[in-house]
Amino acid sequence: MPQPVDFYPLIVTTYPDDAEHATLLLDPAAARIVTAGDVVEGDVILASFPDGSADYFNDQYEAHPQPFDPTCQCGVCCLQADCPGPAVVLSKGHPWHACDPWAARELVLIVPASQLP
Repeated sequence: MPQPVDFYPLIVTTYPDDAEHATLLLDPAAARIVTAGDVVEGDVILASFPDGSADYFNDQYEAHPQPFDPTCQCGVCCLQADCPGPAVVLSKGHPWHACDPWAARELVLIVPASQLP
């Protein structure tokens, strides 16, 4: 049975190789674009797509998704609380000291946990 496929109008560039970005320690061929709501425990987050092109983070990090709590006092969740639609926290306390909330529909570049060595 054929599987449905989503196509996103995005540009995924080669990983930046400069002093501003950490070296990509994973095989970029394993990277996939998913919605933040589809990120699972252990996926490695590489980039977001704020303007349609990949915005790589200074350091990739492991996802530890949990439900979004709009009453969280971390100082970051309050910024997501007013955004429309559901949200998810992809990491809490690592690599930052606060939460990492995303709109569930936002696109994120990951290496799936299932593809990790």
